[in-house]
Amino acid sequence: MPASPKTPWIRATRSGLLAVLVLLLAGTWIATAAPVRATSTAEAMEAQILGAINSDRGAAGLTALRLDSRLVDWSIERSAWMAARGILTHTSWNGLPCTMYNIEHVTWYGCGEAIGDTNATPGSAGANVLISAWRASPDHDALIKSAAYNYVGIGVTYRPANRTTYASILFLEGPDRTRPIPSWTSQALTGRTIHWGWTAYDPLLQTHLAGVRNYDVDIRVNGGAWASLRTSSTGVSCTMPNEAPGSTWQLRVRARDNAGNLSGWLTSATFVVH
Repeated sequence: MPASPKTPWIRATRSGLLAVLVLLLAGTWIATAAPVRATSTAEAMEAQILGAINSDRGAAGLTALRLDSRLVDWSIERSAWMAARGILTHTSWNGLPCTMYNIEHVTWYGCGEAIGDTNATPGSAGANVLISAWRASPDHDALIKSAAYNYVGIGVTYRPANRTTYASILFLEGPDRTRPIPSWTSQALTGRTIHWGWTAYDPLLQTHLAGVRNYDVDIRVNGGAWASLRTSSTGVSCTMPNEAPGSTWQLRVRARDNAGNLSGWLTSATFVVH
């Protein structure tokens, strides 16, 4: 049976909007046996925890936290560090969260971490125990529902020796590092005139949303090399009138946000002028 949670020990510190919380769940500590990360089970647990966090945030009228691949890697490192030693601590891999962000040269305005362990069966049952315990703690619930954080990483690792899963959730309030997403508003060949229109949006963040700034536009004629048509342009349409019969045309567009994040290229259909 999974152990019931002890009274959480809470430490809240402000450095920016630093909130570091510790959740202690009962477990038997054994100093031997290497931790195990069964990838499919661990990833399923992490996805379940993320879903629960963002479900709670949605119910509270908040924007979903976005996964940051760096935080995901580091939270896995931190859960593995704790599992290898059979302990729960915020001074795990690379030290306290804010210290770790400094070591890794991350720009942060606020940082935090929730940790926990459970001896429930790894998988959905284990994730549910962790989620329930964090929800039951007002301080942890407040961390999950913070209106400051915009990125998150979740990592879990299993320690066979004491049949315990260790978890780390890293929170970050930082600059927008999510790429904008472009799309076509129109693509049309009318007679010998070709028209393209485009737009883009910056995926929503709780804080520090950069917003779309401008676009780069390339053109390709008759299957040749791409040539730059516009750079850092705020224009959202392009028309090529009265082109030569038999010629072929393509346009590609990428968006840039105010934080400098670039989208991938969005390529139009190929138009053949008749």
